[in-house]
Amino acid sequence: MTAYPFGAFVISYLPNNIVHRKARRDDLAKVLDWWMSKTAVPISVIASNWRDTDRKLLELSIDLKAITIIEQPAQSVVLNRVAAFEAFYQSDFDWGIMLDDDAVLYDGPQHNRGPRLFAEMIANGLSAYSGVDVFFPISPQKVGFSPIYAKDPALYAAHHVFERNIDLKGSLFVIRNLRKEGRPEVMPDPGFTLVGEDRQIALEAVSLGYAVMQCQNIVLNELAGTSHFGPAGGRAALMKAGYTALAHTYASHGLTMSADGHRQDLKAFWAACWGIKPKRIVV
Repeated sequence: MTAYPFGAFVISYLPNNIVHRKARRDDLAKVLDWWMSKTAVPISVIASNWRDTDRKLLELSIDLKAITIIEQPAQSVVLNRVAAFEAFYQSDFDWGIMLDDDAVLYDGPQHNRGPRLFAEMIANGLSAYSGVDVFFPISPQKVGFSPIYAKDPALYAAHHVFERNIDLKGSLFVIRNLRKEGRPEVMPDPGFTLVGEDRQIALEAVSLGYAVMQCQNIVLNELAGTSHFGPAGGRAALMKAGYTALAHTYASHGLTMSADGHRQDLKAFWAACWGIKPKRIVV
């Protein structure tokens, strides 16, 4: 067993634009402070396009000696994510927390577990989560967390609840060390550069027979920073193009587009890839 079962891998790309660079660096400092102060999770940073001055400025508020810095050139999100996956798979961690440089968890009493989830999972043991391969938090921009907890307060107070869900958001998700377990590895596709790279990871995992689930005990909190790589406009059209391309890629697994051409029809995909795995796991 590794010294600590979880490891966090933060993608930090610092753009050349001075204003955007400072904004991203400031967000990173807040994120590192949150993870270092609220959890015991070891942290690695994929440092893309960093300069010596960035290190010095971060060191004013963050103990970088306590963090593993993995230098990378200026490159796309997907290539930095590939670097993060590779660094994780080479490690001895059982679980990798993959996150962007603006991602933490809400940690108020109304948000259920927050950062306590990881220590609780360690206490329960790795085997307790058999059947959970990839999981991610509730994204409050997409679905409210209060109605979920209100349905069964006792359940969420006493247990960790995982529900089948393909709507992975790349800002923060957790994956098993499949290389360490001797199982086929899930990797981001470096050739997929369209909008929908988060969905590609989830589809790839499910197509390989893994369970991708939403952990309903944690809620994503994204800092209001400046996105450098995000599309400037027409996101709906870009998302349609990306999802259509993914439907072609995974057509042999039953994935198609819906009749309106804007959403993916997952019915045949679930039937082909999920099999008899449980749609809900309660620990």
